[in-house]
Amino acid sequence: MSSISSEKTPEKSTAFEAIGIERVPEDDRQHTQLRDTMWIWLSSNAVVATVAIGMLNIYYGLGFWLSLAVILVFNALAVIPVSFMTTLGPKTGLAQIPLAQFSFGPYVIKLPALLNCLACIGWSAVNASLGADLIVSVTGNAIPWWVALLCIIVIVALISIFGYFIVHSFERFAWIPVIAIYLYIAIAAAPHFNINQPMTAQGGMMIFSGILTFGGAIFGNAIGWSSYAADYTRHMPASASSRRVFTYSFLGIMIPCVLLEVIGLLLTTGVKGDTVGDLVINALGQNALTTVVLLLLALSVIANNVLSDYSFGLSMQVLGLKSVKRWILTAVGALAYTGLAFVLHGNFSLNLQGFLLLIAYWLGVWTPIILIEHAMRKGAYPVEDCDNPSKLPVGIAALVTFIISIGIAVLGINQASVIGYEGPLSHLLADADIGFPLAVIVASILYYPLRKMEKAKFGR
Repeated sequence: MSSISSEKTPEKSTAFEAIGIERVPEDDRQHTQLRDTMWIWLSSNAVVATVAIGMLNIYYGLGFWLSLAVILVFNALAVIPVSFMTTLGPKTGLAQIPLAQFSFGPYVIKLPALLNCLACIGWSAVNASLGADLIVSVTGNAIPWWVALLCIIVIVALISIFGYFIVHSFERFAWIPVIAIYLYIAIAAAPHFNINQPMTAQGGMMIFSGILTFGGAIFGNAIGWSSYAADYTRHMPASASSRRVFTYSFLGIMIPCVLLEVIGLLLTTGVKGDTVGDLVINALGQNALTTVVLLLLALSVIANNVLSDYSFGLSMQVLGLKSVKRWILTAVGALAYTGLAFVLHGNFSLNLQGFLLLIAYWLGVWTPIILIEHAMRKGAYPVEDCDNPSKLPVGIAALVTFIISIGIAVLGINQASVIGYEGPLSHLLADADIGFPLAVIVASILYYPLRKMEKAKFGR
């Protein structure tokens, strides 16, 4: 297990963050601007990929109003647990994956740490590729896609390498021009919107299938932050109001997710195009202002990737690389998602859809485990034991829950277009992808009794 000991943090909010997964002691919590919790999530979700998620409705034929309801409901269901997890940062001083040792133990925690590393790389590749696509559209192919991609990645790395305080300083303002641009798009493209777009899905089962699958992509996007949540609040005072941190987090994720996904949905109701860039150009027309709009949209992905790149370094340290500096691991992550972006670029729309659904499966197990463990502990974490394997859970309950839940979820997967696999249970619901709800339900049923047995046998 990697050591998680206390170490002093920088005294200035502009300082380079030298620590990694070490717990931030209570007398060294210098991040007192709780509202930053809203800005960091607002900036990181106001990206092109969020618009692209709203565009996925065209695959399911749900019509405008039902698609809108799905966007609102599934975002709210995902944002609530993520917002709750952000409140654990100030309470414990620990980042999210190290904190999960109180559920998974010092050794089994390496499994979600590895999955989180893959998620960080995947999301970064998705966003960077979409941003590069827009830059190519803006310049009329004058800038090669690979050059645009590398420009985005270099900027992201320069910010994330400096760590927690610089990340917050950047995200505090990054959302302002981006949200303004999206509001402009919504207003300027309004004549093309058709809120009376009818449903094309026929029959109750087809509609239900569309709701589950479209909702799964929406949920998968928002719940993806649950493995990062406490990373960006752990420097806040232990006395910080949990209600305020929760509220700021909820608004910071919910507002951009709903706003941008609805814009993506509206664009597909009356504008032709296969990508966000095509839709915007066709809605606004090809002119100088549209060029500026697309350029800002392309650069907006930086705010999202900064968080993924930073959290990647922390998760790598949990995997046993504590002796390697976090900033070095952050740089390694940038190189990794550069390669993945090149692989994904060939068939991006399908890969985006599949990735959002696939990544949700493990988070569908992770989230109930974290929440049930919190309830069993009544919110009390002996943080002084976070570096003592003999006092942490063995992790058997979490591991068994994880394996069984994922195994059953696989039976409900329907990703024929991406990985060529359709689970037998998906056919019971008109080919709906029900992997995620199966993961949540099974994990919620299994973890509590298994954890009770584990504690009874091992006393921890």
